[in-house]
Amino acid sequence: MKREEIPGRPDSMLIEPDHTISARQDVGETGNTDSLEALGTREPILAAYIQESMATLAGKLAISGAPMQLVQGLYNEALTLILSSVEAQRRGHYDLWKGTIVGTQLETLGSAPKVAAKPRGKRKSKGPEENA
Repeated sequence: MKREEIPGRPDSMLIEPDHTISARQDVGETGNTDSLEALGTREPILAAYIQESMATLAGKLAISGAPMQLVQGLYNEALTLILSSVEAQRRGHYDLWKGTIVGTQLETLGSAPKVAAKPRGKRKSKGPEENA
């Protein structure tokens, strides 16, 4: 489905159906564990938050008496949903900004050209008539 074909599409929408579909396919091919590790290299705080929250969720299900197969299945399903959503969001942002990036991301991080400082002259003190 193309951008123009989405009925009632808000102007602020960044995530296209293709982003979601391709992200879900990639997470499915890579697997949840490797996808979470890859996210951890890019966004360690977010990956840790997801991992801890998912462990808490699985623990609550297990304590409530859910069978282990159900807990594992729901854990994997929810983690796939989260990882696919985060990756789709990443792809949407990349598509939005890709025309504005020159070179690689590593070249632009922290390497902004420094502006030469202008020589400072002595400040002239203002007379009483200029201060008023």
